[in-house]
Amino acid sequence: MNNFERDIESKWLEEVLKETKKQYNEKKDYKERFRKEAIETQKELWQDISSVSIANGLDQIVDFMGYINSMKIQKRSHEFTQKLEEKYKKMLMSPYFARIDFVEKGEEKSEKFYIGMSNLISDDFDFLVYDWRAPVSSMFYDFEIGKASFICPEGVIEGDITLKRQYKINNGNLEYMFDSNIKIDDEILQDILSKNADNKMKAIVTTIQREQNNIIRNEEFKNLIVQGPAGSGKTSVALHRIAYLLYKHKDTIKPQNIIIFSPNEIFNDYISNVLPQLGEDNMLQTTFKQYMHNVIGDKFHKESYSDMMEYILASKNEPTYNTRIKNIKYKSSLEFIAVLKQYILDIEKVKINFKDIIFNNNLIISSTDLKQLFEYDYKELILKRRLAKIRERLYFLLEPLKKQRIEEIKKDLKISDNYAPNLEVIEKSISIVNSELKGIYMYINEITRFNLIDLYKGLFQKLEKYTKGINSNYKAFIFEIKKYTLENLSSNILSYEDQIPFLYLKGALGDIPNTAEIKYVIIDEAQDYTPLQYEIFHQLFKGANMTILGDLNQSINPFMNVGNYDNIENIFPKSNSCIINLSKSYRSTMEITQFARKLLNKKIEADYVERNGDKPIIQKFDNEKAMEERVVNDINNYKEKGHKSIGIITRTAKEAAMVFHCIKNKTSVKAILDEDEDFICDTLIIPAYLAKGLEFDVVIIYNAGNENYTSEEERLLFYTACTRALHVLNIYYYGTSPSLLCN
Repeated sequence: MNNFERDIESKWLEEVLKETKKQYNEKKDYKERFRKEAIETQKELWQDISSVSIANGLDQIVDFMGYINSMKIQKRSHEFTQKLEEKYKKMLMSPYFARIDFVEKGEEKSEKFYIGMSNLISDDFDFLVYDWRAPVSSMFYDFEIGKASFICPEGVIEGDITLKRQYKINNGNLEYMFDSNIKIDDEILQDILSKNADNKMKAIVTTIQREQNNIIRNEEFKNLIVQGPAGSGKTSVALHRIAYLLYKHKDTIKPQNIIIFSPNEIFNDYISNVLPQLGEDNMLQTTFKQYMHNVIGDKFHKESYSDMMEYILASKNEPTYNTRIKNIKYKSSLEFIAVLKQYILDIEKVKINFKDIIFNNNLIISSTDLKQLFEYDYKELILKRRLAKIRERLYFLLEPLKKQRIEEIKKDLKISDNYAPNLEVIEKSISIVNSELKGIYMYINEITRFNLIDLYKGLFQKLEKYTKGINSNYKAFIFEIKKYTLENLSSNILSYEDQIPFLYLKGALGDIPNTAEIKYVIIDEAQDYTPLQYEIFHQLFKGANMTILGDLNQSINPFMNVGNYDNIENIFPKSNSCIINLSKSYRSTMEITQFARKLLNKKIEADYVERNGDKPIIQKFDNEKAMEERVVNDINNYKEKGHKSIGIITRTAKEAAMVFHCIKNKTSVKAILDEDEDFICDTLIIPAYLAKGLEFDVVIIYNAGNENYTSEEERLLFYTACTRALHVLNIYYYGTSPSLLCN
């Protein structure tokens, strides 16, 4: 770029930074003023009110509430101004990253649009920088030089892009810039991808690709299912989509209206910085396990997802292993969903043998009227609410007769000399009437009792009835599954695969929390949820928009997964749903990507960024001790080369704990063994099933031979582990060579 052009750009940058600095100082001054006002208000409150007392009259309480309201307003003003101050502080480092020149149809002169993380508007209401989420900014991601358009509140604006330019501005200095005549140039992309992994996931606004932008801004469909290969940026896209929605619908959507379901707490922590980087507060973050455990409660001993994975991978020699696997497969099947739904229909049609309720020779309600309430008047209510409504009705009908009876007994007792004090007469009267009503209350509780545990047991007690006549793949195992489940339930154990149908039953019968405030649901790692879990998502968030992101090739649990998206298409209306495929992978070097895809034994159509690196190393050792020594040497060498994150990925948590114990005194290393831990950007030992979604500069697959990764069911787990690597992938083993590498 010539010096004249560079001078123009440098002067513009100076102008933008000057305005940014001015607005930053203003917000800093406002914040300080609000702080001083808040201190002054607190002093006045103390001097004028001192201590609040009812004895001082209502005027004092009114004055006190006035001060409290003032302090709340000051607090909100302070927080809002602080957010703006932080925004301008970031902009002083890098106010924009791109520019497009656009000539609107019918106009002769082009207009410049500088694009950054946030809007910058002058006192004269001139846009100096446009937020990347603004309608006009979409053209930067979607179009090359030439014909272009964008959608704004006024409609579709058409025209031509005459210039498309990218910048790297660091600490307020223009490091370089170049014109891009096609897409977002690989020069910027390669520069970012070649860097080492950081402590947390980062925002990707400077490198959003067209297909990613299509998902971020897509509001045509209520439900989006996004399928993409490892490293295609699915999670980043989801988080930027949240930022876009919060920007576009800022008056109606707040962070508390959006919830993301992540695979585990490690991943929740890993992604927690992205939205704050984009200037937004974090949405609600949870895991399916966390939500499920909270709703189910503490009555049972509940197995975690990690414990189930550990059992699947490490307990193959246990006598009950095959029974457990059949149990997991059956309860994750479409057939079991049909059985469960039929059982719920039968529960809803249940007939209760009502009888007349009589107290003190008065008919409270007849059996006919009770039947009328249950089978007709309250028929439209969900079972739990129907029973609660009947209980409320009966208590209401009993109350006047109960009071009347208390008064009768009080009169009788007052005649007697045994209960002279009035308080004693009242207490005794209530006690007598409660005793007389005991049988009636017991009957009411019996006919309106909602015991979910008994209902769930009831399904398995009658399981043969519900599978009779079904052309089932599990017919030979039904009795085995029934026996296994009932034994666990009797021992107060709720296996992970039982918690999901238990939660569905709970929701179908009306026993779930209110989720009406949730307007958008993000489900990450979609491949690892069963069709029944999607039924639960639909049950919980019927009115919400859903974005579902996954990769069918990264199903880490061979027995409990979505299978394919056809298995859930009936849950979400086709007319309001869309499957979008991401077609490119960005994470790993081309050598690592090519190697990992060969593991799948099938052709992957998705493209990848041609970023070169070393070929993956497959190394055999004489024994485990030699392998451990190599791992220690690798850790030290790769750290010296500047790699910030090194993942030693084991097959199980048990193996991860063993490796950590063996090498922790030889080098600096940490371990994550549980799904509820925080992410650590360091040298990290972690089991494969907890590493999904994460990425490391260097990945060492520990002990891929012998009995590890031998079965076909573990092929996708092995693939997922290998695709965590950004720059370096080493696969170590001793003994038998990895069978999955031989195919």
